[in-house]
Order: sequence, then structure tokens, then C-alpha cells
Amino acid sequence: MAERSGSAGTDSSGVRSDSGSEDLTGDSRSTDGADPTAVFDLLADETRLAIVRELAVERYANWQWSGKTFAELRRAVGVADAGNFSYHLEKLTGRLVAKDGDEYYLLNHGLQIVGAVESGRYSDTGEVVRGETSYDCPYPDCQRALEGVYEDQYFRLRCPDHHRFAATILPPIVAAEHSPDELVEITTLDTRQDIQRARAGVCPNCWGPTDATLPVEEPTMPSQIEADLPEDTVLAAFDCRQCGLSFEVPPGACVVDHPAVVAFYEDHGEPLRGRPHIDLPFCGLASAALESTGPVRVRIDVPLDDDCLSLWLDSETNVVEYERECE
Repeated sequence: MAERSGSAGTDSSGVRSDSGSEDLTGDSRSTDGADPTAVFDLLADETRLAIVRELAVERYANWQWSGKTFAELRRAVGVADAGNFSYHLEKLTGRLVAKDGDEYYLLNHGLQIVGAVESGRYSDTGEVVRGETSYDCPYPDCQRALEGVYEDQYFRLRCPDHHRFAATILPPIVAAEHSPDELVEITTLDTRQDIQRARAGVCPNCWGPTDATLPVEEPTMPSQIEADLPEDTVLAAFDCRQCGLSFEVPPGACVVDHPAVVAFYEDHGEPLRGRPHIDLPFCGLASAALESTGPVRVRIDVPLDDDCLSLWLDSETNVVEYERECE
């Protein structure tokens, strides 16, 4: 039995949360074209960083356009000298802080900076976390459990006897609060979101425009993961035109969240949420086949029990067709 259908474009989605209208008045100034190094200079002072943090707490409390008066903010930061405090607050106003009437507000990009500071990205390498996970090495002749290692703000999933299968940047605050298995699930969700955004043409690092390529003519992944891949291995690549970020993934990683794949797994009582690519056979490094080059059609087979779902991707990783067959 076969079910055949077409698919229009990618199946990526995103959620955007607006945290304030930022209708700036008073002393606020445009920062268009501002030197980005100026922001780092501003926050090199402890008083200014404390001001930004306090205003972030005010915004985070209810996600409204909410601020503090000069007196409220000075008490919260704990600066006795009003003149000194005014000097530092004025330095921030117009770049990270807006003044509206008698109150000062943190701008949205200030919230992002505070989030990065609180995560420990710029102040702590984090403690080393190392332990076995619940996932086995995918090599057929290997019985070892995969090991999760967090070090220097990097979480790596590797086999002690083989090589690294995945590596993801994580801030120290995450590793300090979660087990290796939990870190696998967290990094899996993060990786899936990165791939979705890249397929939608948005860089997961800088939000700049990305280009997708399938298949990659000269893949670099083998050298990154220390693996000897078959010559016919097919990989997809995403390259950012703004920041230069470039990464490669097996084509199966591009269809994990496709509705047909999700429904296929649900029909078999198999969950997909949180499962790493290493635990999904169709996301393996040698799981895709290049069937044609004009136009490009890359086939991915997703087998479960006696069923098989096949999907075809074009040169930009869009699912253009899929078919379900039952034996």
C-alpha cells in the first residue's frame, strides 16, 4: 500500500515574543550605525551593568513596557551619590536605556545582553561535567554507551571507543543544573531549532541570510568528527552571508519535524521530542541517497516496524514529495 503526496516548501516555524513597543521619547537617541564596541565599553563599569540588570528585572517581571524612576533605580542599585549615579545613567540612556517621562526603561536589545550575562557566557567557563548517557553508540559492533562531556562551554556527545557525534555550545548555567541525559535533550531541541531557522533562510547565530546547499560537493564534516565516511555520503550545508557561520548536517536532520515524519512516528507510538539525531537511524551520516541531479532529488527512508516513509528533498532541503509504504 502506498500513500503519495506533495509538499510545498519547508515545514519550519518560529515563535517571536515582543516584549515592549519601545516608543522612545525624552532623551532617547537613535543608535543606527553605532559602533558595536561602544556597548561593551559601556558595560565595563559595574554600576552601569547593575543599572541594566535592575531594569531587566523590571521588564522580566511582567513583560510589559515597565521602568523605574531615577530615585527607585538608584535605591535598587545601591548608589549613595546621586551625581555619580546620574552620570552613569546618562551614559546608558539612548543606547541601552530609554527615558519616557520620569521613568527609565531597558530596551529590548538590552534584555538580550542581560540574558547573555546571567547565563555566564562572558564570565565563567563552567565546571566540567562528564557522564554516561542512555544512548548507545550507533556502530553495530560497539556496545558502549555514549558519553556526554561539558567543558569550555561545549557539550560533546561521543563514544569513548570511536569519535564525537555531536557538539553544541552551551552556557555554564545550563550544565550546572542538568544531568548528561538532560543536556542531550536540551541540545537536541536547540539543534533542531537552529536547523529550522537555517532552512528558513535565517542564521541561527546572527539572524543574517543563509543559503542552503544539497548535496555538498566537498563536505568538511568528516574532519570535524574524525570519521571516515563512504564516498557516496550525502550532506546538506547552510552558510550565512553575514557572519560566515557554516555547518553541515545529514539530510535526515532536515525532516525530523516534517508533519509526515511526526505523524508516522506517532502512528507507531514512538516519541520524537528530545530524541537526538544519533538515536534516529534516518538521521545517520550515510542514510540519504542522491537519486538525481537535474533537478536534485535526495531520498531519505524512515523505517519503523513493517512500514517505511520515504521523503525527497530538493537542492535547498525542501521536502518536495513523500510516500508511505506498508509491507
